[in-house]
Amino acid sequence: MISQGPYAMDAAADHVRFAVRHARWRWSGAPLLVTGAVLFMWALGDLARGGTGSTVLLSVFGTGMALASFGANHDAAMAMAVRWRSEAVGPAAVQLPDNLRDELAEELERDRAGTLSLRASPKVALVLPFVTIAVQAWVASRLLG
Repeated sequence: MISQGPYAMDAAADHVRFAVRHARWRWSGAPLLVTGAVLFMWALGDLARGGTGSTVLLSVFGTGMALASFGANHDAAMAMAVRWRSEAVGPAAVQLPDNLRDELAEELERDRAGTLSLRASPKVALVLPFVTIAVQAWVASRLLG
């Protein structure tokens, strides 16, 4: 659905802003994945020395949360880019950065129905990296004793 009227440009600009923000935030999942993997290996070593299995399970959870953080922010970025696509009208419409436009085109080519049906959860996507940090910090504190 293409919106027309005085708010169409504002809506498209908001979608671009949110898409760019979540595209940047998704990369917070990469270092969190590395720290999660390190904590998992450390927890396995601790388990071999008599540690608890619950710490290993928490480290797996923290590692999975890093992947979820990346995924949620990626999906939010793509969902906002799809919304931009439906709101942007005319040559004066605010443009999506080239890298996001290319990425959106790839996603649409790979799975058009899935990409068009994405629903953005921007608040959840922004909270997930912080929840991941909290879980990983808890695992680290358990491992440090």
